Amino acid sequence: MSQWVVLVGRLADLDNSATPHKVMTSRDYLARPALFRGQRPKIINLSRTYAYQSRGYYASLLAEARGHRIIPSVETMIDLSEKKLYENALPELDSVLRKACEKGEAPASPIRIYFGYSSETRLERFAKLVFDWFRAPALDIHLEPHAATPTIRRIGFSPLGKLDDGEMSRLYASMERYTGREWRAAKTKTPAKYAFATLYDPREELPPSSVETLKHWARVAARLGVDVEPITRKDLPRLANFDALFI
Repeated sequence: MSQWVVLVGRLADLDNSATPHKVMTSRDYLARPALFRGQRPKIINLSRTYAYQSRGYYASLLAEARGHRIIPSVETMIDLSEKKLYENALPELDSVLRKACEKGEAPASPIRIYFGYSSETRLERFAKLVFDWFRAPALDIHLEPHAATPTIRRIGFSPLGKLDDGEMSRLYASMERYTGREWRAAKTKTPAKYAFATLYDPREELPPSSVETLKHWARVAARLGVDVEPITRKDLPRLANFDALFI
């Protein structure tokens, strides 16, 4: 039977009595290749940083090479390193978030999600969807501060080394719920098949299409595998990079 293993930067980073799973440092995991020979453990990487070439990064990289199942994967680390790498997920996430908040106030930013769980009941579906896209122990969803409706500005890993006691309790509880379920692979990220450029003038007083209309079109197009990028006159030299131009 597969076992759960929790990797940390330092043993003091996690209360060992708070989880029944084996806890070890990422340093030990990297240095002891024979430790899980013949096994296929499920690993939760709770390193303080997943930056490129950090121990947290290499722990996930090596786990995949060893055939171990780990979250977050190196793919997830790379995806969340730049917004342009996960923009294809935003239309669906924004839509579900807005539906969850349509009868109430926008949630405080950032929205913190542990293992696909939120502290707000109304955000449960949204939290699950975020986790389907990005398998990671702790994520912060930062919202646009002055948007008329809840809109995601950035998605990033939560600073695990800076969580207070209350947040750590939430993390432990969510981890217990998550490890009690069957392991599920992350959602397949389908790349856009086509790229459409949309020409617009931000200074036009009476534009033929409003910004909200263009955003709605972009969300619909993303579900069909089409990436819609707004451009202005200064971007015209880049037209050869697109499959079509919408004016």
